[in-house]
Amino acid sequence: MKKEPLFTIDGRQLTGAAGGVQRYISEILEELDRIAPPDMFEVILPSSCKADLSYKNISIVRYGRLNGLMWEQFDLPLYLRKNRRFGIFLCTIVPFLYPHGIAVVHDVMPVIFPEIIKSMSPITGRIFLANLKVAVKKTEYPATVSDNSRRDMSRCYGRGEGDITVIPDAWQHILRVSPDDSWMERFSRVKKGEYYFSLSANRKQKNFRWIEKMAQKYPDRLFLIAGTVEEWQKNEKIALDNVIQLGSVSDGQIKSLMSHCKAFLFPSYYEGFGIPPMEALACGAKIVVSNTSCMPEIYGDTAYYIDPYDYDVDLDKLLSGKVAPASDCLERFGWDKSAKILLNLCEKIVKGSI
Repeated sequence: MKKEPLFTIDGRQLTGAAGGVQRYISEILEELDRIAPPDMFEVILPSSCKADLSYKNISIVRYGRLNGLMWEQFDLPLYLRKNRRFGIFLCTIVPFLYPHGIAVVHDVMPVIFPEIIKSMSPITGRIFLANLKVAVKKTEYPATVSDNSRRDMSRCYGRGEGDITVIPDAWQHILRVSPDDSWMERFSRVKKGEYYFSLSANRKQKNFRWIEKMAQKYPDRLFLIAGTVEEWQKNEKIALDNVIQLGSVSDGQIKSLMSHCKAFLFPSYYEGFGIPPMEALACGAKIVVSNTSCMPEIYGDTAYYIDPYDYDVDLDKLLSGKVAPASDCLERFGWDKSAKILLNLCEKIVKGSI
């Protein structure tokens, strides 16, 4: 007789636009499927979802009549309660009606930077903050992606750091990507090894103001930025001849851009983890990152650090310094390692040892 799964993983985010959280979920599921006992896990999706997912040891179930966040807040908790399942929520979002399980909160940035909430509609902002609070305080086993984020969660919500598991991001997915140089056909003035590159969702906390200041300081150098330009806030737009806004680009083009850049720039004010610099390291790039939040914890001596509020930076002098080999950072992180942390947590829950 087939055993009923013990854990139900919310897979709705796998059907959305590709992003860091979607990458996190898909990569951990792929690795978890390789090491998980049969019938221990299932992934649940809305009934209308057409996503073609296939796993060896993880089953797929479709359930409910709703879609989007409504499905996550009504159909999903109904299924979990009805079937007495333990939920695993890998994307910060949890069901208010049944926050029973493991919730990975990728960061508490909206609490630390309240202007993020102010940019939302009043109702959306309140719901988002309430969801964060429930995910950290009400789920039995909150988790996050870095020690720094764990400290922030504890400080902001009073949950003990010992209660919060760190399940980091990683970088090995970039190895499967074939570089695509086709972006160069659109920009004949861009030469390999002679431009700075940045990749990020276009939000104010990502601090493209710093890149703008660098471009003004070095008008004879090119700065390339990949990201959805239409999402930029008004004061984050850059109108300089030596800044090229690429818009959305493919994974292959990202790998090419990282592989051939003079340096990868990531001046964020705050990150829960920050995958792009790690991808750039794996592509052989020098990385310039902020000395804030989790960055020193993640990148150690492999990165060049800047104060994101300081625009008086000599890039040549900065990049002439010595850093540790990329392997010092890369070898510490792996999707297989993160999947093992999650599996170990689930095994402890089953044994009742935590």
